[in-house]
Amino acid sequence: MRSSLDLVPRVRPAERLGRDSRRSEVHFLDFAIDGRSLLDRMAAQAGREPDTVSVLWLKPPLGDNHREILRLLRQHESPLEDGRIPLYTCPECGDLGCGATTITLASTVDQMIWRDFGWQTDYDDTVDHDNYSGLGPFVFDRTDYEATLTAALALLPVPAPAPARSRRLMWWRRA
Repeated sequence: MRSSLDLVPRVRPAERLGRDSRRSEVHFLDFAIDGRSLLDRMAAQAGREPDTVSVLWLKPPLGDNHREILRLLRQHESPLEDGRIPLYTCPECGDLGCGATTITLASTVDQMIWRDFGWQTDYDDTVDHDNYSGLGPFVFDRTDYEATLTAALALLPVPAPAPARSRRLMWWRRA
């Protein structure tokens, strides 16, 4: 049976955790499969609230959302050595070193398949599947899948170019 994929705006609210710590507010596009949030499915399965957000950040913009979409379309290589694709990352920094929910992304001529869900970092070869057993595989119609992700490109902020270095500030670096 084929599943449907939608991208739904979602907010991880800011929260004051103590005198000196807090959680940041993050706006992101969540993956909804067959009308149900994948993040909520993972939370229900794990028995706790998730503290991750999807790799598709709306506000504050973080990283290159277009590259993340291209990874999901199999048009850009994975940042992980094993080729797995990150779906959810740290809500504070988006760094894979904090850990990420990842998948194996497979494709055929007419299907895109998300399978083998797991938790991993970019510095360890181990993938922990404990909290993901029974999740997926999800098989999507390739045409619908590509249309959904391509349409998301218009919603996602383009990363700001790196600021140009001032020659005046670099006077000490003369070669």
